[in-house]
Amino acid sequence: MDDDGELPILVARWQAAYKRATDFDMWGQPVEAIDVYQRLSRQLHQYANSEDSIFSDHQKKTLEKIAVCLDSRERALQSQKPGQAAGVSLNDLKMLESTLKDILGSSRDDFPLDVSVAQVQLQKLMERGGSFKSRNGDEKQEKVRGNLLPRPLPVAGMTLLTVHVEQIGLKDAAEYIDPFLTVSVKDSTGQDMTVSQDTPVASEKFDSCIVFNTDIHVQKTIESLPPGFAVFFELKHYKPKKRTISTRCWACLEKDEIKDGPTALELYKKPTDFRRKNISLLTVKPLYLHLRLQLLR
Repeated sequence: MDDDGELPILVARWQAAYKRATDFDMWGQPVEAIDVYQRLSRQLHQYANSEDSIFSDHQKKTLEKIAVCLDSRERALQSQKPGQAAGVSLNDLKMLESTLKDILGSSRDDFPLDVSVAQVQLQKLMERGGSFKSRNGDEKQEKVRGNLLPRPLPVAGMTLLTVHVEQIGLKDAAEYIDPFLTVSVKDSTGQDMTVSQDTPVASEKFDSCIVFNTDIHVQKTIESLPPGFAVFFELKHYKPKKRTISTRCWACLEKDEIKDGPTALELYKKPTDFRRKNISLLTVKPLYLHLRLQLLR
């Protein structure tokens, strides 16, 4: 990612969403506020917990704290007693607007709020089976749920891509334990253009098909991605004897293949070649990754 160009655009989108959410909150529209708080929080958590070097460690810590504050406020609104619930208030969130705005330029270690109350509140939520991700949470449960991101906020004049993964065809489909897809966007040299996403484990397996019926939202607009980019889909599964997750095969969606409607991608042998220089078909049989693409402008 080009820090000089793309990061400010991403932060500007977060700022706009932050303002929209707090406005809904101030106007007494909790349903709308909760929706935006949740979508924004998931994006901040994802970038904060990513091992990619898009943000510095200091910036990731700040993003994580802001996300926790959003989670706290969202839970307060869901309690239907936002003025009485413990945690972060609307006024507290208003104090954080400048922190998010200045995240690319500030190197200060202080944070304007004490988030410990919110963290305790959210820990109790997770202990009751809530939906927020714990960094040290149960790996099995995280694998089942995946870590898909919500649809990005729209950018005027730009195109967003949503990929609906229908199913993948494999002759031994029933044998795979907890199969899921890792979806990533790479440039022509194999460098990450966005944070990778894991789907939940497949919803169904039958005959020679592994069924997902899952939407993946590419986190950058098509126009902002470099020439030669591709979207990669790696089918992974759990091997209990080795206690490890293994890649079975992979597929990629090239830029010139991105069109509204259904498409089927060929499956290739591992290891995944993100540079697309040494590709070999998995099988001569007509087995594919079946997708439905949606372009949103």
